[in-house]
Amino acid sequence: MSVHGDAPDPPTEAQGPGQLSDAAADQLIQQIDHHIRLLQLTREALICVNDDFKIVIFNQGAERLFGHQQADIFGQPLTTLLCEHFLQEDRARLKTLTRLARENHLAFRIEHITCKRRDGERFSSEASLSQSDLGGYRLYTLVVRDTTWREQQERALTHQAEHDSLTGLPNRTLLSDRLEAAIARAARYQRRVGVLYIDLDGFKPVNDSFGHEMGDCLLQAVATRLTDAMRQTDTVSRIGGDEFIICLEHLKSFADANAAAAKVVRALSEPHLVDGNELHITASVGISVYPDHGKDSDTLLRCADEAMYRSKDDGGTPHFYSTPSGKTR
Repeated sequence: MSVHGDAPDPPTEAQGPGQLSDAAADQLIQQIDHHIRLLQLTREALICVNDDFKIVIFNQGAERLFGHQQADIFGQPLTTLLCEHFLQEDRARLKTLTRLARENHLAFRIEHITCKRRDGERFSSEASLSQSDLGGYRLYTLVVRDTTWREQQERALTHQAEHDSLTGLPNRTLLSDRLEAAIARAARYQRRVGVLYIDLDGFKPVNDSFGHEMGDCLLQAVATRLTDAMRQTDTVSRIGGDEFIICLEHLKSFADANAAAAKVVRALSEPHLVDGNELHITASVGISVYPDHGKDSDTLLRCADEAMYRSKDDGGTPHFYSTPSGKTR
């Protein structure tokens, strides 16, 4: 088949259903030529492939999107436009999509495809695929759209919904999700999960003396110090005001949770230098442990909250949750 809107060669036996008469061949050429010219009218990226998924039409929109010239890409397999990572990771999905394309006569959309431009740059895309039959010559037409910006916006909105705007830490919503996931893993592998409920002592005087902007800077400094003190597998979150919660995974014993709480107290008791001012705060820490104190996130958070108030009454010494009888288990 020729390119750039010129009349294509009629299909051979390998291309179509047997030999064509001269009149049938002329009619097919006219049909395909008209099809090509229509595709060139749109600014969208349109690609046509044959039954072997070799590229036979690559319009100007596709040239702009992928950086290839039609003359260079003509006859190449469609997979030339996909990044190697996508080909390796989504091999089974790609095989299924190929089968659907051959068997499905209705148009359908394919999402989350990772393509690559001529210069190797990767981009996320989606494609609408439809099947055409031009005089017995079957073509598959893909309308490809770059979804990079849209996906970036979606990720930004998701991050905004799941993170504290001041510190960038996970908020209560994301904490609950991660805590539930940690509990599920702990139940499967018979491990413990710890929850540290942290309330800052001495934070209100900072706000009163230096103003809310200084208080915000202090909260950001606390967030950084807590993150640095914990392991990568732990989730440090801010749930509002001067309250932080840490989810501890892979605990072997109560002693591990107590050691983490003591580490938090030491880290926050060190002076904070904020905008040239040396600020001093301490922390009260309540501890709850799965499955000893609860088997769901809400129960563990409530128990850790109660233990935090006991810590505050005891001058900031970390406390485990205990029942009214005084038992911690």
